[in-house]
Amino acid sequence: MSEFQPWKISGFCPICQKNTEFLAKGSWLRDQLVCTSCPQGSIPRERALALILNELRPDWRGLHIHESSPVGRGISAVMKRDARHYIASQYFPDQPFGSMHNGVRNENLASLTFDDCSFDITVTLDVMEHVYHPDKVTSEVFRTLRPGGIYICTFPVRKSQTSAWERRFIQHADGTREHLKAPEIHGNPISNEGSIVTIDYGYDLHLAIVEWAPFDARVYRFADRTHGILGEYTDLIVCTKPASAVRGRTALEPTRPATGLNRWLARFAKRARSPSH
Repeated sequence: MSEFQPWKISGFCPICQKNTEFLAKGSWLRDQLVCTSCPQGSIPRERALALILNELRPDWRGLHIHESSPVGRGISAVMKRDARHYIASQYFPDQPFGSMHNGVRNENLASLTFDDCSFDITVTLDVMEHVYHPDKVTSEVFRTLRPGGIYICTFPVRKSQTSAWERRFIQHADGTREHLKAPEIHGNPISNEGSIVTIDYGYDLHLAIVEWAPFDARVYRFADRTHGILGEYTDLIVCTKPASAVRGRTALEPTRPATGLNRWLARFAKRARSPSH
């Protein structure tokens, strides 16, 4: 194989809001296609989130935002700088949840300390593949969003996997793990040890999300040269809490058509629930 040669494409970055060049530093574009104008660079999934955030909530700078486990670059850095009501949290399991630790709020996504309807927007960039109970996390995000609020998230969606989600290991009460797949470690903004991948998500993940909480869910996938959103795993998911939602559930259930569609939906929902929680 020939040695990789860096290359550039011209476009517009939705994070720094500049005409720029996107530099491919390596063949793994998901982490190596970098905006040359962003102060600390940015990568495709960060630009995808910025693009959709600007489209769906152009007034985000004045809204209440919670971001879990941000890194110090890209759209996370811009939200921290520009959003008046931005709260960042990290996960420190040996510290009290809801407290401040090392200058950042400590939160467990599966059991948030925030009040109901606290936020207009919740953001996670490549976090959900590291939680063990995605159903509890989704329910907690739903609870803490205001009616009409949105949850925007990215995580790897395995193109060879149809099922909504599959565990990579079983966590036993004594702390030991029974690995179902070979361990996979990703980077962690607060630990040099990285974070183990707990869940593999597949094509039907949106069906599981709306079972875990009554969101309206959309999946975006990109092949966008203009905004430098190229490569593997460009999926971005937007979950909207219906404006009719009250006390964590929807106040008005939609009327279901008396057709075979119900049976079709039930069959796919059953597949989404098939792994044990």
